[in-house]
Amino acid sequence: MLLLNLVVRRIMPWCLALFLALNLFRFDVPVYEDRSANLDRLLAGRQFDFVSWWIGAAAAKAGHELTGPQNGMAEAEQVAFVRDYMTKVAEFQKLEGRIEVAYADPAISDPVAATLEQRRERDALRGWLNARQILAEAIVQEQIEYVLREEGFAVGGQVSPPLRFRFTELPDVLIVSRRDRIERIDQRGMATGMTVDEKDRIEDDVDARFDVSSLVTPIGGLAAYPTMLPETSSLNWLLDVVAHEWAHNYLMFTLSYVGTNLTSDPVALTINETAANIVGREIGPRVAERFYPELSTTEHTEHTEKEEELASITSDISVASVISVVKASKFDFRKEMRETRVRTDEMLAAGKVEEAEAYMEARRALFVQNGHHIRKLNQAYFAFYGAYNDVPGGAPASGKDPVGPAVQALRTRSASVGEFLRAIAGVQTLADVENALR
Repeated sequence: MLLLNLVVRRIMPWCLALFLALNLFRFDVPVYEDRSANLDRLLAGRQFDFVSWWIGAAAAKAGHELTGPQNGMAEAEQVAFVRDYMTKVAEFQKLEGRIEVAYADPAISDPVAATLEQRRERDALRGWLNARQILAEAIVQEQIEYVLREEGFAVGGQVSPPLRFRFTELPDVLIVSRRDRIERIDQRGMATGMTVDEKDRIEDDVDARFDVSSLVTPIGGLAAYPTMLPETSSLNWLLDVVAHEWAHNYLMFTLSYVGTNLTSDPVALTINETAANIVGREIGPRVAERFYPELSTTEHTEHTEKEEELASITSDISVASVISVVKASKFDFRKEMRETRVRTDEMLAAGKVEEAEAYMEARRALFVQNGHHIRKLNQAYFAFYGAYNDVPGGAPASGKDPVGPAVQALRTRSASVGEFLRAIAGVQTLADVENALR
């Protein structure tokens, strides 16, 4: 029986990985007029190679699963190992930052020579991290699974689906929205290392070719399998985001509607993302309290927002007229962004697409002038950021969208975060969430 359990524990994650891979990476040949096919053609050579990444990540994880060296470490030793690893990540990031500053400093005529010792130290530290990365990942995986077991997500002691993540360079994501309303209709993972001008050209090409609104934006994690996460020195953030991405995997693994229809149903997307945010926000601090009690947790406080309309703004919008409305008072990003989303929705609902786009651009200038450097504010921006609607009172980019508040209310009515996520796996629509509340 012990041998059987060991085999199941080692093999099950990669059966899941194969399942997800077959569902995520499809190579059907659509008809020529299909937008998705034409989008792939337009982005040829500029998309992220998920298949190659998955093969490499799966191979590394599978090799480690066969030995599981963390199993021979005491809990205190595992905790100390992760603390040390995260400290070294912070040291590496500081070194890299100093080197970049030196290369940008016009007063340093020979940055190669000036940073020789720093680069040697950085490279040695990078080698140290690379040698220990997969063990640090394995320890954190099991620590988060400890709390997931408490929430009833284990079958025979094995969390289902098993939690697996990988530190890696993340791709940016191309978000495509309709122009006449804020609705995500497509997305693509883009190749890493793209410059801002390359992103801008891609957005212009996509917008012109398909008459849509698009945005290439960075992400904080990706629910592939293993989950993709950027290397970080913040353990609090790591625990939160790993749990968040596992919630996405859970909703996919259970074949729930909101887990399998993210790209075709914007309501399912908002339910999924909002629920995952709530799960991460609750599970992360519990893992920290259990294994890293010295970590300070960030409390999520409620924000009350007063709705204010810009009655003076008409279809004839200028940057100056928008700025003058708010200039007299202290700038409140949350209030102003929420107001921007609400007003944009109203304009689009009235069929004033060009006016809404001019308004968003004028508002973007206002945000930039007040220190919020938003490169592009359009329908795709709101379609992406508005889906994460777990903020009490509603996330600023979500406007008056009722889905997020309903999901939050369902969590309040649920006895535990585990009960909440299992309830989410059973809903399809906003009406389903509201019925679950009753």
